Amino acid sequence: MNWWIVWLVLFIAGITAVSIYYSRKIESADDYVMADFSLGFFPIAGSIIATALGAAAVIGAAGKGFTMGMSYFTGSIPYVFVSIILALVLGKTIRKLKLYTIPDLFVRRFGKTTGLIPALVISLLYMTPTFGMQIVGMGSILTTIVGMPLTWAMIFGFVVCVLFTLMGGLPSVAWTDAVQSILILLGVIVLFFMGLNYVGGMNTLIQETPSEFLSFFSLNKTELFNYMVIFGPFYLVWQTTWQRFSAAKTEKIAVRAVTVGYIVCGLIGLFAIPIGIMARLVLSAGTPEDLVYTQFMTLVAHPAIGGLFMVSLFAAVLTGATSFLLSGATNISNDIYRKWIAPNATDKQALNISRISVAVMALIGLGVALFIKNIIVIYTYALSLTAVSLVMPVMAAMFWKRATKIGVQASIIISLIFAFSWNFAGRPFGLHEIVPGLVVSFVVLVVVSLFTKHSKDEDITAYYFAMKDMEDPVLAINVATDATPSAK
Repeated sequence: MNWWIVWLVLFIAGITAVSIYYSRKIESADDYVMADFSLGFFPIAGSIIATALGAAAVIGAAGKGFTMGMSYFTGSIPYVFVSIILALVLGKTIRKLKLYTIPDLFVRRFGKTTGLIPALVISLLYMTPTFGMQIVGMGSILTTIVGMPLTWAMIFGFVVCVLFTLMGGLPSVAWTDAVQSILILLGVIVLFFMGLNYVGGMNTLIQETPSEFLSFFSLNKTELFNYMVIFGPFYLVWQTTWQRFSAAKTEKIAVRAVTVGYIVCGLIGLFAIPIGIMARLVLSAGTPEDLVYTQFMTLVAHPAIGGLFMVSLFAAVLTGATSFLLSGATNISNDIYRKWIAPNATDKQALNISRISVAVMALIGLGVALFIKNIIVIYTYALSLTAVSLVMPVMAAMFWKRATKIGVQASIIISLIFAFSWNFAGRPFGLHEIVPGLVVSFVVLVVVSLFTKHSKDEDITAYYFAMKDMEDPVLAINVATDATPSAK
């Protein structure tokens, strides 16, 4: 019996059933993209884990362990700390703002026109290519399981992903993510110990592995600094995290679930990267990075067990892809369609546009996947360009009342142009474009804001300070509802 295919068929049947179940419950755009703001701790934390641990954090991390070693962990771990800081410092503020998207923040603080640029940046420069990254991940898994050529494997994964997203929306994604996060955690840990046993134990691994692969600081200072900045600031503006804050039932659930989710993500990184190091002892040196994890699993694990964990990883990559599609579709339907094209659109029309947006973005993402078949390359470009253009303006909206509409618009546009130019110039001094790009973004925002006045359509405030003592809006509604009968 081919257990790999059995588990895959069972999985596809299972998610199809989940999608059909939730598709019957979805009546509005809020239901589709935000789960009607009603998710509890388990689906929020699970969704964070499964989305963050998709193609880049498991398949990509094992590949980097294969080629770089443990220093990749040091370079990438800032995303965990930055996300936890975001949850603890700004989680409650984001929750109180009840934002559908990050561009919603720009519209509210700096006016309608300012929200258009971030919507395009997030949907086209981040969400679409990262969906493509997940397609590469699904392709590498299917190639290993059924021997399908990578291109056809990616197309098959694309079809499954789009159908799942079009039907079920965020409710199906969140609940399947919650279950998959447990399976991924178990799968990575079990593969780590099975792999360690397969290669002859810890002593053998240490003796036969070059010391630089076991060091957390083998990269030169410039490389390490580049990685840390790439995987740090962006997570202040990762829309997936922001949407989970808003989709949670309460403020406490939002903050705790996101915090726990990222702590688990960090722990899994400590297992995924060493798996790639172990694979060096048994796989050929020319093995593509994106096939290291899956090929090592087929060597180490019995198909009855490995098939379950392989499919759980496929599921995580799949639902990670759906999360990116849903976030990007929200930017298009909410930030562009509802605000610019059809302000009086009905819920039904907005829902239809969300689904059309999913399909269009998926096609573009597939093109990216077929053109650039390296997960980490796609990921770092998407992270850096989004961070360069959005981190400083978002922090200004939260903490600096003096920031102006013109200052923010200039900061976004000039920093993006600068980042592209820096990359085209060959990254002078060995610095990734995100480093000077963030500096340029900050300087332009501050200087232009100080030399310009606030516009009439701005909400002149710093949201962190303005909303610090405000009660959770959901709790306030519940209290008012409970008090109504007694008032009568």
